[in-house]
Amino acid sequence: MKIKKDIIILANGDYPETKKAIDALSSDKFLLCCDGSATKADAHGCSPDLIIGDIDSLANDLQEKYKDIIIEIKDQSSNDLSKALDWATANKVQSIILLGIDGGSDDHYLGNLFLILENSYDFKLKIITNSGQFDLVNNKEFSSHPNQRVSIFCMNKEARVSSSGLKYELKGYSFNNLYGATLNEATGKSFAVSCDDPDVSILVYRGNEETK
Repeated sequence: MKIKKDIIILANGDYPETKKAIDALSSDKFLLCCDGSATKADAHGCSPDLIIGDIDSLANDLQEKYKDIIIEIKDQSSNDLSKALDWATANKVQSIILLGIDGGSDDHYLGNLFLILENSYDFKLKIITNSGQFDLVNNKEFSSHPNQRVSIFCMNKEARVSSSGLKYELKGYSFNNLYGATLNEATGKSFAVSCDDPDVSILVYRGNEETK
């Protein structure tokens, strides 16, 4: 059985197109699919190691094909990504690459981002989309390139966030709203984001130039 410490979760949005995401899917990492995303993975030649959800989006033939690795959870109070992240927490996963949360319906995408922002996780979380990458971090330095789009999000209004290496620097910034630290830019090959509270999760977005 594959090691479950570092895993990939594939959500049921648009199938990943960037080289970084495809390379991740082509690796030998444990692949957890959220319900209907297993259909897309199977169509692209990727075999899930586990499928979690209410299984309302998975065709009968695939339910039969993957019957031994399906965890069906009929709980309408949480979505399939939430169920997958709960499984990761229960199984003491250390790091996750999350793919496929963008695209599809806009409200679903936004709901997934709020889910991640509102919760505290013990594992490292990286989200690769078809237009960029989110990292859920606290104090961290990031690689970048000049003029690269950078946006920073935090739900904790008491936190004080600072940066270096951005066009519009943050100096003890307080998030009175979610959009106040968006649409920034990196000025060079790296930038850093820090917070006065080491337990606060910060979601840092970096746009990329590749779309395929």
